[in-house]
Amino acid sequence: MKLTTEKIEAIATKLRELPAIEKKKPEFSKQEAVKLLSKEIVAMQKRGYTLLQISEALRGEGLSIATPTLKTYLQKARPARKASVAKPNSPTTSPKLSEAGAHSFTPKADSEEI
Repeated sequence: MKLTTEKIEAIATKLRELPAIEKKKPEFSKQEAVKLLSKEIVAMQKRGYTLLQISEALRGEGLSIATPTLKTYLQKARPARKASVAKPNSPTTSPKLSEAGAHSFTPKADSEEI
């Protein structure tokens, strides 16, 4: 099928007249919403708000979430902490291990050679 210049121009005009399509706005789950709001929630906690008060405030804004669920989602939203090397006398290090480390033997190189 061959098209004339006039037909192509008519098609182009029709295409230009078509209305713009609105992009679908992203929708988030409750867990994703808590993750996105986690900085604000933590700031509220620092200002003295309890999780119960925060969950009530969120419900007032249309995010219906139970307090235990909010707590769980906040814990999941926190970045994973990197494994750090235990320091002597830290709560994660047992006293026996820190004492053994203090008395470990380190061989010294002889200053005289044969």
